[in-house]
Amino acid sequence: MTMKLLRGVLQKIENLNRALYYISSLAILLSAFILTYEVIVRYVLSVPTIWEIESSVYLTIMATYLGAAYGLKDGAHINIDMLTRLLPKGITEKLSLVTSMLSLAFCLLLAWKGWVMWWEATARGWRSESLWGPPLTIPYFFLPLGMTLLCLQYVSLISGIIEKKGGRSHGS
Repeated sequence: MTMKLLRGVLQKIENLNRALYYISSLAILLSAFILTYEVIVRYVLSVPTIWEIESSVYLTIMATYLGAAYGLKDGAHINIDMLTRLLPKGITEKLSLVTSMLSLAFCLLLAWKGWVMWWEATARGWRSESLWGPPLTIPYFFLPLGMTLLCLQYVSLISGIIEKKGGRSHGS
């Protein structure tokens, strides 16, 4: 019963990460559109804007952090498997479990510190020092949210490794 509940929760997390992957893709497209717009208005119309670079950087930050968890699920993160391909499968699975747990610990630390930083920026009303001056609470929100989602995806990955190790397939 507990594993069934866990699988249901993890499936919901994976669905959320898939949706955020599409939102991240749209953010990259929007960032490209904004930069193209800036080139046209600056060099063709000679009317520069004050918001385009910063907004495209924020959209890229958003895409990076919100898409990271889906990238982990999809196997899109960089991995160095030159040595692990030479190892027996049992050792490779144990190594994968250990590295996933270490990565989870690192992401938990980043999520925790990120939420603290986001709250401080929100509570103190921090704003960018640019002419545009948007509130920093918006871009600061993406790091802790992305790391939290990445932590949840690592929990899904780790539970899959443990379940597979027990002789059952985890289905992802």
